[in-house]
Amino acid sequence: MGKVIQFRTPESRVPESREDKIVAQLLKISDEIDEVITSHIVAGNADPKDLAGLLAHRLGTLMRSIEEKSELWDVCEKVLKKQAAID
Repeated sequence: MGKVIQFRTPESRVPESREDKIVAQLLKISDEIDEVITSHIVAGNADPKDLAGLLAHRLGTLMRSIEEKSELWDVCEKVLKKQAAID
């Protein structure tokens, strides 16, 4: 089940547990996604609104294969609102 992940700063690191390694891998993936998005916006290849729509479409496709859709949707909605400064 998806959950909100609190990324730690290097200063707050303790010896890595299995969960820390998973979070580190997710942070790496997140940074890679950010780099792709940012590079296309900076290069003028895509409008941020178009990319937001594209990401929503991809998330919907991903969620299709998840059983706990309603619970995951609640988490996604909270994260999206927080990141977009909606609430």
